[in-house]
Amino acid sequence: MSEQHIVFIGGGPRTAMILERISANRELLDNTALHLHVVDPFPVGAGRIWREDQSPLLKLNSRAADVTMFTDASVQCLGPAKDGPALDQWVQLIRDGQLHDVPSLLLTDPLLRAEVARLGPADFPTRRLQSCYLRWFFARAQASFASPDVIKIHQDTAVDLLSESSTHRVLLASGREIVADQVVLVQGHLDARLESDARSLEFAAHADTADHLGYIPPGYTNDINFQTLSAGTEVLVSGMGLAFTDLFVLLFEGRGGKFVAGENGSLRYLPSGQEPKLLAGSRRGVPYHSKIRSTTTAPLSTGYFTEEAVNELHAQHGELDFFAHVWPLIAKEAAFFYYREIFATPHSFAPSIWSEFHARFDAISWYSPERTSLVAQFVAPEFRLEFEDLEFPLPIPRPLPAQGQAQELNQLVREHIKEDLRVRDSADHPQFQALFFGLLKSFVTLPVVDALLSDTGRIQLAGWWQGFFSFVDSGPPAHRLRELLALHEAGFISFLGPETSFGFDANRQLFCAQTLAGEVHAPWFIEARLPSTHISTSTDPLLVSLYHQGLITEEPGGSGKMHITSLRQVIGRGGSIHRWLFATGATAGRFQGGAFSRPNSNSAPFADSDALARELLSAPAAMNQWELAGAIAQTHRTLG
Repeated sequence: MSEQHIVFIGGGPRTAMILERISANRELLDNTALHLHVVDPFPVGAGRIWREDQSPLLKLNSRAADVTMFTDASVQCLGPAKDGPALDQWVQLIRDGQLHDVPSLLLTDPLLRAEVARLGPADFPTRRLQSCYLRWFFARAQASFASPDVIKIHQDTAVDLLSESSTHRVLLASGREIVADQVVLVQGHLDARLESDARSLEFAAHADTADHLGYIPPGYTNDINFQTLSAGTEVLVSGMGLAFTDLFVLLFEGRGGKFVAGENGSLRYLPSGQEPKLLAGSRRGVPYHSKIRSTTTAPLSTGYFTEEAVNELHAQHGELDFFAHVWPLIAKEAAFFYYREIFATPHSFAPSIWSEFHARFDAISWYSPERTSLVAQFVAPEFRLEFEDLEFPLPIPRPLPAQGQAQELNQLVREHIKEDLRVRDSADHPQFQALFFGLLKSFVTLPVVDALLSDTGRIQLAGWWQGFFSFVDSGPPAHRLRELLALHEAGFISFLGPETSFGFDANRQLFCAQTLAGEVHAPWFIEARLPSTHISTSTDPLLVSLYHQGLITEEPGGSGKMHITSLRQVIGRGGSIHRWLFATGATAGRFQGGAFSRPNSNSAPFADSDALARELLSAPAAMNQWELAGAIAQTHRTLG
């Protein structure tokens, strides 16, 4: 019996999903003994980002009913479906006493036990509970093999990979080695070297010049030590996305502050006395849009952004530009869902009105005078959808009033957040849920689009689209925005508004923010965003080595992610394809969804993981350039 050794570098959710898919597709193995190795210094299943060892205050920005790790029947893939409980169903099984193979922490930790007792499908679970779910899924995947010994876990760090002749060896920090036929790089989110970002390096150098100054570069908020940030210190904050949400959770409630119910569903903040003062700004000047509470009533089906439509565009234009060719189809489809829900509102429009609107909408392009005219004729101004207004929602008066400019910006941001909560955290505005699903639905077709895009188009997809989708569809729970308003009302967070830029004032020896209302200064500066995804600047020792060896390269287009084929095989220097080396997840190129997704959504990560699992099982590792050279040399020696 032959043997096949596959080594996974990284043991987070994506690896767990691939392992489950390998088990589901194991009939592809032909009399081969499979040996799977998982290397990760953090607990497998959860990995670094979702590990249990983090603040119990931090939550997912997805509801419990919207998180699954199982490849259900909705997923269009070659492997068999293997249904299983979403996070909310998993919790219910535990409550009902039907599930016993759960991490022991769930039985001993009082906070987790209390969360299991109360969590409902619409609630936002803590990341610690999600960690338990992910670890349980990994253990379930491991148990699905004929022997649990098929998977060997190495709680270690991979530091190098040597490929010599017919052998690939993964070197670990402990000094051990693992011999591999195939290696899969699944490291997930990584840190970047500070010196790789000239501005961050400059800010850090300024902070080192005086004891009263402090600077925190981009990073994972839960991993940052804020102990040197004293109470009362003024802090400039760049970024108002999800990292900013984690930041204010840890700096206020995390330091002992409390939120209590106020009037009309608002919150009031009770300080602990340990609070800093944050002055937050960004390009948009507002936090991500709130999660949506309404439900849709109209059917969610149409055919504007489809694989057929994209292939037709490719036949006409060749390589596609995302903005010129793809985005108008996504916009039209999402807007169709949005307007269909408005017209479906009881007693708002006669059915014949919708039929006429629908027929004319079908025939026009999104960016056209005809669309503008059609919407103006049928839709009241307050319900008209313009994605540019959705992305940059603050109506900034130009010029700002001569007096009270900072107060004007604060009021504009505050009123925007209140309005966002009014329409999104309400059952009365289902058009926003329809818009959410319309944009989310695009992820089914986007993997097809990725292969047809120009390098510029890939930059637009990885950059603008991901940022826009996160801002509109992947924001925080509504209660986080209420907490933000409460902190603002209590005087602990001020809003700097949009178009804010940051620097250092050498004369004042303070960090500074240039806002539409003038300059603001503070002794501390925090960049509330994740590190760069560029593999060339990663601190991961294995990626550093592989990059310098030329085994991995960055994909064209400037995303900084690993250059890979459609089969997830890594492309090295000079365009060589390493058929034994694969990459997927956050560090790998090409379009990919998140590590987990909604049930019954045919989500891209499930199909992608299934395809990769089948590729690993069905295609024995082909010779790389070193193996080929060795084989040729051996042939010459044999033949003389």
